Amino acid sequence: GLIISCLMFMKKIGDLTAEYSNVKTLKEENWPDENNIPEHLKESVFIKHIKGPLFFGSTADFQQLYKQIPSTATTVILRLERMQYMDQSGLYAMEDMIQELQTKNIEVRFVDLLEQPRYMMERIDVIPEAHVYDCFDACIKDLS
Repeated sequence: GLIISCLMFMKKIGDLTAEYSNVKTLKEENWPDENNIPEHLKESVFIKHIKGPLFFGSTADFQQLYKQIPSTATTVILRLERMQYMDQSGLYAMEDMIQELQTKNIEVRFVDLLEQPRYMMERIDVIPEAHVYDCFDACIKDLS
């Protein structure tokens, strides 16, 4: 019974994470700090908000989300300030996403990467330090 309830809990958390994560262009609904984006970036820069943990219960939905990124993208900005936790499955899903986007010549930038997910990604050397930003404005300034 305990194992079944744990699995049901993880499935429910995975579903909630997928429900609140999204991929969008800068022309759609923005977070408050995303309103002053230079016009020349609006067609080629896409933002992915990750809300909640990235773990084995949510990796399939995460993979579906990044497959929605159109071929017109040159840069994907991952807003990670609401992703507090990443397990090994989430790490591999993130690594797969980064590699797939890089093969399409799409650059990936990370904003507000929290301590635990950052540790996991640095441990396998999946992110270049130059593409990690403490705030969204610094990321946009670097792209401009």
